[in-house]
Amino acid sequence: MNVIKAEYKIDIEHKIINLKGRVPGTDAIEFLWVEEPYLNGRRFGPFVRVRYALNGVEHPEGFPIDVDKGIFLLIYDDELEKELQPIAPKIVDILREEAALEQAERLSTRIEPSEFPRAAPTE
Repeated sequence: MNVIKAEYKIDIEHKIINLKGRVPGTDAIEFLWVEEPYLNGRRFGPFVRVRYALNGVEHPEGFPIDVDKGIFLLIYDDELEKELQPIAPKIVDILREEAALEQAERLSTRIEPSEFPRAAPTE
């Protein structure tokens, strides 16, 4: 078997979106925040990781969500999956709200055409 080793590293940054108090949890699970991957200032891929606390203890891995589909991935306990899947679209809605607020903020800080530097008139 041949293994190809990458000669470069991709620097992905993570935007953190707070979920505390914004999303219902379960009896044992409290959702803490979402880690949204960004590459060169743009969201990288359709997946995010949701960090949570189980019985008050922060879990080291979190749950992945497919934002495009609005579903949790890789939950191997059927009962837990049944309990959590209705919450995933609520988390996706929060991500969309955050993206809309960020876009509105970017648009409101744009330079007005009247503020563009103008070339000196030529004679």
